[in-house]
Amino acid sequence: MAAQSLPGDRVFDESAPVTLAFYCPIPSSFHPNAQLVQDRSFDWMERFRLFGDASMPRRSALATESARVTGSMTPGAPDDLLLFVMTFMYWGFLVDDLFDTGTVTQRRQQYRELAPRLMRAVEAPLAQVHDDPAQVALLRDMRRYLDLHLSPALVRWWVASYQTVLLGVALELDDALNETLPGIDEYLFTKMLDGAARAVTTTVEVCGGTELPAAERESPAVTALTHAAGLLMTLFADVSSHTKDSVTDRNIINVLRCAGRSCDQALDDAVELCDRIMALFLELRTQTLPRVSPSTSVYLTNLGTSLSGVLDWSAMTARYAAAGRPCVTRTDQPPRAGLTPPPYVNIAWWWDQLDS
Repeated sequence: MAAQSLPGDRVFDESAPVTLAFYCPIPSSFHPNAQLVQDRSFDWMERFRLFGDASMPRRSALATESARVTGSMTPGAPDDLLLFVMTFMYWGFLVDDLFDTGTVTQRRQQYRELAPRLMRAVEAPLAQVHDDPAQVALLRDMRRYLDLHLSPALVRWWVASYQTVLLGVALELDDALNETLPGIDEYLFTKMLDGAARAVTTTVEVCGGTELPAAERESPAVTALTHAAGLLMTLFADVSSHTKDSVTDRNIINVLRCAGRSCDQALDDAVELCDRIMALFLELRTQTLPRVSPSTSVYLTNLGTSLSGVLDWSAMTARYAAAGRPCVTRTDQPPRAGLTPPPYVNIAWWWDQLDS
């Protein structure tokens, strides 16, 4: 699909932020030991001088509220696995900011220097390179930590998911260089890469501690549920952060505006799309749960909990604070479109997995 020209300046009424109601009947929950695990997470990061050598102020890390979002995504995870997820989330926001800061040329240079080292850290964690920056050294230690707690197959699955994150960043930087945004359909697929959706859903699987049967994980229904949950989490963040982003940033609101929507229409269309994906997720999960093993059942249940947690977090985190930020609420009212698929080929096949 051809790239789109960037939209012009947006106009928001900052005195009266719009209220957006997302369809999400999944109740909120929280890990009982999240605060204790956060203390362990900060001890881990400080051992690698993440707040010194990596030039990340401790207060900036706290502002991401990674303990809150991971605690609400995986309320039943063992503490040792929650520690990994929480630390990876804090670390991920730091690296994301490195790739997002500066001119396009500076960002591309940062990526060129850091991405190969990050890949080495997850692919060859036994390689000790003494001039690695703190971000790389900590990632290498996190990778070795997984070896102690997960099966080799599940560790490899997680490594593969992180590779997609680096691919997504490369695509994002290419668009920034060309000053273009993708079309809606292309965006909905590539957002699952640069938005780290696959890494997040794989991390949810990691929290279960048991690898899923390959035939179930790779089945069309479970794949559709995984993709739907991953995309939905990134879209929640898009909508809540769009007033902080510039018009050149990859964000569903900017992409919809490039397709001719007004600001208000883009917001309405984004919420409607989220609601349709949520309705699909809930129905397809209900149909799939009786057909899968206990480990896959836990995974699919945790995906729903993660959706609820990310929706709450993205609506309130200081990371997305900006003038005109929408007020996000919930509704139990299903979308008017019901289970009708949206007109986007890259995701419409999810609806084909529903029983007739």
